[in-house]
Amino acid sequence: MVKRISLINVDSKIPNLALMKISSYYKQKGDIVGFNLKNPDIIFSSIIFKKNKGFAENNTIDGVKRVFGGSGYNLSDWLPDHVEYIKPDYDLYPSTYSQGFTTRGCINKCHFCVVPLKEGKLQRWQHPKEFYDERFKEIMIMDNNWLADRDWFFDTSQWIIDQGLSILEHGLDIRLVDREIVGQLQDLKIKLWHFAFDFTYLEETVRKKVELLKDSGVNIKNKVSFYVYCDSDLEYDDALYRCNVLRKLGTNANVMFNCDNPKTKRIKDLMKWSWRRCLYWKIPFQEYSSLCHT
Repeated sequence: MVKRISLINVDSKIPNLALMKISSYYKQKGDIVGFNLKNPDIIFSSIIFKKNKGFAENNTIDGVKRVFGGSGYNLSDWLPDHVEYIKPDYDLYPSTYSQGFTTRGCINKCHFCVVPLKEGKLQRWQHPKEFYDERFKEIMIMDNNWLADRDWFFDTSQWIIDQGLSILEHGLDIRLVDREIVGQLQDLKIKLWHFAFDFTYLEETVRKKVELLKDSGVNIKNKVSFYVYCDSDLEYDDALYRCNVLRKLGTNANVMFNCDNPKTKRIKDLMKWSWRRCLYWKIPFQEYSSLCHT
């Protein structure tokens, strides 16, 4: 009997990988799958941000069972293996790029990150060829710390190079960068290298690694950007300090704020300044902030 499987993407800003895998699984069984289907037999809802957990208050819609998942719902539920390791359904949205994880977990335990609680220690997950779709020339590597398993990074990244693919998104740990890794990154088609400067105690490391990038011929103004995490308004001064360090080093800063906390005016100003290159490079934040309050 053919079933009708309805999907609800509550808050994901990009194609939702879990929903694409669920879609692929049920379509392979011959079922009908889509977003917000009428008269469904079962409903799968994905919630990424915990501020939206209220969407999970009702366990049924018109008497139809709802199954919830995602980091915003809880950190313990996982897709069963026969769904987790399936090739995603790229026609669901539709997608314009392949996406997936080559590793799950992380070697770090940042206080603001759910990954250590949800995924635990770093482990190899899937090779890109397992979730790659030959229709696309771009691939999104969604790893929390792609460089943490050095051998696996070189293995998976070399495969991407050999396929001639561009990397759409990624996150890299500046602490793990060395000359060999820089060389590999230079061979990859990545528009912008994203690192993070989340804690002031990493300043010396950041300075040394930025110098390494420069010595390796990397254009750190056009090719490199650092996420600067700010948990709340209490960390405003510290986040500003890190932004100024990066600006003086000649590279970019992008303030990332905890969306579960309220944004004050000065946090909004700092985020706007850091994300808009025409402001960031043209005027120091102190001057920009003064203009915003005149």
